[in-house]
Amino acid sequence: MKITKKALILVLCGLLCAAIFSCASLGGGGAPILAVGEWMTYSDQSNDGGSSTANMVTAEEVINGETVTTHTVTGNVTTQFEYGFAGWGIDADEATMNALKTARMLSFRIIGDGKRYSIKFKISSVRDYCYHEYTFETLDGQEMLVEVPIQFFMQPSWGTSVRFNPALVTGVEWQTHESWRLDPRNNPFRVKMWNFMIHP
Repeated sequence: MKITKKALILVLCGLLCAAIFSCASLGGGGAPILAVGEWMTYSDQSNDGGSSTANMVTAEEVINGETVTTHTVTGNVTTQFEYGFAGWGIDADEATMNALKTARMLSFRIIGDGKRYSIKFKISSVRDYCYHEYTFETLDGQEMLVEVPIQFFMQPSWGTSVRFNPALVTGVEWQTHESWRLDPRNNPFRVKMWNFMIHP
């Protein structure tokens, strides 16, 4: 079939427009925003009798030539509580919360212990703690950049299914629990995290 020059130009223009639209969609709407707020830890001790623990030390450190605020979290996860868990999170300020509502992606840097963790995007329409989450594996003693496109957050199967609506955000947390550990009685963990960024 013979293709005219005019038809070829139209096809090329269509492909170019599609490529531009795709790049614009992936590229987002501005520079990443550093999350600001009060950092905290939590564990199953708040659920009446668990024995898991989590502690945090916040410090200024120079990493890769850059001065950053790090959050080093240590603890232990057990099954004294039926579903042992522990984690950390940020009580974000108003500007950070507003940015989360329209975020395209979240990212952070972490040095882990070779074990599994999840980042949870908490929204007010979830009433049974079955928050949308993204699970990732850490590398023992090695720095990682974890990038999570907002559409990657999914609910676990055990809770009531709720449509993911970032505009209803109430917070962001990280967590580990005993079913991801080798020994249900003694599972120490240690991570260092910094540069939690919100990508508009």
